[in-house]
Amino acid sequence: MKQASREWYLKLRGQLEGLGFKRSDADHRVFTKIIGGKLFVIAIYVDDFLLFSGRIDDIKAIKGKLSKHFEMKDLGEAKWILQMKIERTKMNRDVRKLTISQEQYVETILE
Repeated sequence: MKQASREWYLKLRGQLEGLGFKRSDADHRVFTKIIGGKLFVIAIYVDDFLLFSGRIDDIKAIKGKLSKHFEMKDLGEAKWILQMKIERTKMNRDVRKLTISQEQYVETILE
């Protein structure tokens, strides 16, 4: 059982690298790939994935490929991760703003 998480990670890494993703040297839980000239990022925390891309079709395609190898549940757009609140604001047709806040975490540690 001690090796179970390592074996899971090795399987996941193999699948991501098989799809053309490159593991970050700075953080082995982050994988990147350029798709259609756009950066695609997958960040992993335990068994949760955050997928970042400017194109929703790319996200859907990668989710479809990964779901063939892993049991997955799509929770939609991330609103919270590691006690950080994520907010998206559409500024205009082509510009969106992403805000990440640790306000709740700060309030918790100050109590």
